[in-house]
Amino acid sequence: MSAVSAAVACAGAVAAAAVDARTGVLPNALTRTTAIAALASAAVGGELTPALAGGVCTGGTLLALHLSTGGRGLGLGDVKLGVAIGAGCGVAGGIVALGAAFVLGGIYATALLGLRHAGRRDAIPFGPFLAAGTAVETLTSVFA
Repeated sequence: MSAVSAAVACAGAVAAAAVDARTGVLPNALTRTTAIAALASAAVGGELTPALAGGVCTGGTLLALHLSTGGRGLGLGDVKLGVAIGAGCGVAGGIVALGAAFVLGGIYATALLGLRHAGRRDAIPFGPFLAAGTAVETLTSVFA
């Protein structure tokens, strides 16, 4: 995937993550706009099919997790942001972004639990970690 499509997805993910960190909600307006912009950027670069595959793969992975946890593990906003990330980064980039997001989120949650700043049932917005994972993917693909 092109660096431009990944940068579009990263910028949208960061904006959505800022809202999620503050409110606990990933707004449809941001996730939808990011997905459309990433798809449009990919289409201009002749990469619409890989962008669609990335959106389906990344979003589908998060949707499977959402459904398997009964909606308690991830919200649908995270799923929609995953579609946007996959559309911008492609299948392989989406997998890298998700992997980084889960590792970073796990480290953060472990630290909160260890410091007793949160309990096992406390909700932690996942959007910031999706954005961080997308940033890791975007930077590694640009400088690779």
